[in-house]
Amino acid sequence: MTDSPSIATLLTVPTLAANGRSQLTVGLQLSDGQQFWADCVAVPAASRLEDTAVFDPIQAANHVKNLVQPLWQDQPATAFRPLAQMLLPLKESYNFTRTIAPQPQPAAGTVTRRGLITGFLAEEEVPEPRLEEVTIERPLHPALQYGLTAALLRAVAAVNRESIAALVAREYEETLAETAVPLQIALDDDTIQTARTILTTHVASLGYTTSKNNHKAMLGANGERLQRHVRQIAAWLPTVNAAFQPTIHLNLQDSFRVLFDNDEGKVLGALVGLEQAAKPFTLHIQNPVWQDSCEAQVKSLQKLKGYLAFRRLNLKLVADAWADSLADVTEFANSEVCHMVHVELPRLGNLEVGITAVSYLKSQNQSVLLSGKDNSLTTHIALATTPTILSGSPQLHYSEMQKILKVL
Repeated sequence: MTDSPSIATLLTVPTLAANGRSQLTVGLQLSDGQQFWADCVAVPAASRLEDTAVFDPIQAANHVKNLVQPLWQDQPATAFRPLAQMLLPLKESYNFTRTIAPQPQPAAGTVTRRGLITGFLAEEEVPEPRLEEVTIERPLHPALQYGLTAALLRAVAAVNRESIAALVAREYEETLAETAVPLQIALDDDTIQTARTILTTHVASLGYTTSKNNHKAMLGANGERLQRHVRQIAAWLPTVNAAFQPTIHLNLQDSFRVLFDNDEGKVLGALVGLEQAAKPFTLHIQNPVWQDSCEAQVKSLQKLKGYLAFRRLNLKLVADAWADSLADVTEFANSEVCHMVHVELPRLGNLEVGITAVSYLKSQNQSVLLSGKDNSLTTHIALATTPTILSGSPQLHYSEMQKILKVL
């Protein structure tokens, strides 16, 4: 394909996200005039410190111009992986302002009796915190890598005149799905009603995410209110459709860390109650613990999984926290650590990383829960990589899968 279009230039525009916040949208313009766009999606990650996790759209636009364009310009847009891999070693300079707390000053010399008395009467002067301008070197931000590779994936698929699903399957040596990937949808009445006609055929799991705040008030000091809620769900589901037997998937975020201080024994007690409450439905628990490092998270999940086996519980543990890079994901691939790993494409950033992560987990016979922010793109990747479950909007993912499968 010697006459195939090449990358002529990279484009950046400020846009608005669905929540009204400003975001960066990046584009590739090919030598034949075609343009392909994608949003840079920033999502939280346990492994990224608050200061250095921030995605600055203005600085990112400069990095596109100064770092990425010299690499990609005039490159043929015929293959995805080589161009995506070029981004992985890149480093960016990130500038931010850090607040430095004042340090208490030790008293100098001796204090006289008069000075002691007047000192008590004087107003205490509290030092003001100072601001410090900091510049650090870090890898190209995952949000930027995600946007760039999403636009690139669309461009390369168009140049090759094939679907994104077909392109991903070909370049990653995967087998395209012949049927739709099972879905996980939100556990609420509106979503279930929307998906009513496909519940028994395409929906495998119902996902419920606990509140981010007020864990004791919302869940109970020992998780008893959450158990009551799960019991109500288990009683309600047969009234929706008697033949519907989904998994109930609970994303606990960091709530059990707050309630049980990551004590695996106490967490086990709560999980026993939740499994009983969910019967006859299978239960998946995402983030039953939330430790302070990937290594600690792996060890804690492995310990908890051993407890489950000893108690002969049937619920499954889903790793999510600290699965922020390909190296992290490989740590959770061990079946002794967990039963499933959540791969969130924008969190891993570069789609080369996200797709490779799914492929690796499958090679290790580890179940995969796949999610993303771009429904169409994520659906294509799901059909190419066939994760265990695809999480997201039922009408968008299902409809997109049906259209793609029709022409594959």
